[in-house]
Amino acid sequence: MKRFPEKIGAKRCGCLFLVTVALVAGCRKQEIRVYRVPKEKEPELAEAQERESLPPQIQWKTPAGWEEQTPSGMGLASFLVSGDGGRRAQLSVMTFPGEGAGELSLVNIVRENAGLAPVSDEELARLVERVEVGAAAAKLVDLSGAGNSSSNTPSNRILVAVFPHGGVTWFFKFAGDASVVSAQKPALLAFLKSVSFPEAAAPSSRPSRFVSTNVKRVPSGQSSGVEAADDSSAKPTWDVPAVWQETPAGQPLLARFEISGSEGKAEVTVSAFPGAAGGLLANMNRWRGQIGLKAVSQAEAEKLVTSLDVMGGKAMLMDMNGQNPGTGQKVRLITAIVPREGQTWFYKLMGDPAVAEREKAAFVKFVQSVRYPNA
Repeated sequence: MKRFPEKIGAKRCGCLFLVTVALVAGCRKQEIRVYRVPKEKEPELAEAQERESLPPQIQWKTPAGWEEQTPSGMGLASFLVSGDGGRRAQLSVMTFPGEGAGELSLVNIVRENAGLAPVSDEELARLVERVEVGAAAAKLVDLSGAGNSSSNTPSNRILVAVFPHGGVTWFFKFAGDASVVSAQKPALLAFLKSVSFPEAAAPSSRPSRFVSTNVKRVPSGQSSGVEAADDSSAKPTWDVPAVWQETPAGQPLLARFEISGSEGKAEVTVSAFPGAAGGLLANMNRWRGQIGLKAVSQAEAEKLVTSLDVMGGKAMLMDMNGQNPGTGQKVRLITAIVPREGQTWFYKLMGDPAVAEREKAAFVKFVQSVRYPNA
């Protein structure tokens, strides 16, 4: 069930959570909003454990002219700002469990959704501007040129701020018409500067179980790699082949498995992202680039996909052979994309060709065995 932000302060202004930020000459008063959702605990759990697991709260001052919208999907908050001539921008706020959620992966997902090519770590470093988020430092990435193919359509611009706090990675995405985003960048910087994280109340001063109090839930960052809409961020269940060895999965992965044999090694990874996460073509070409293959067109990409029946729907299965650009060694990459309930799930088997061939059938069965939360 969606829970809405608690308002602290004066007159209601607005906020749209996915990627829009622009200030209009509205003269509404600034307000402070607090978002929080306590993690549910059984009453008998120890107070010390409860205090350690308290999720972060966040509050900020909403600039005049920003209109609050109901956040969608993974959104924690959403702001919409209108400019001249009906032009708009949008600010989205979301969190990813763990303070190590991959900045490069998150930025490249945004770039691909915007029709921009992925960047490397070195290229990302050149796009970063250091900004202040409250008392801390954060990285602001400018994705100018986010594309509209029509020359008659105003160009877009995206600003992304990423920083860790309270066991989660905070992700602020400000996107829309380039003129609105540019005009509202000072307001965005002031908004980020106003962010603070009030200390959570002691366990004894609040209910031991969650009660609806018009606050927002922040994921605890334990097992899931991506927060799904509402409370569906739990890790799915699946049937893992006996020879696969599960290993720690760094963010933004949900799971990682290693496979060894006399023929070499391979690994299987699972991840999930909101929305279309770039779509088929962008992801296929990103993977092809990782194994030294040339990009393909949409029509060519569709010919390389096999439909796969999975629980509750269909998956897109791809099988590619290439080589590691760094070592020159041959590599095989088998991937499955599963769109599901506002998210896209990615399953990848990558490694020595002989191992990938041996494990392909097991990989397909693994993907088909997945039982998603709240299914």
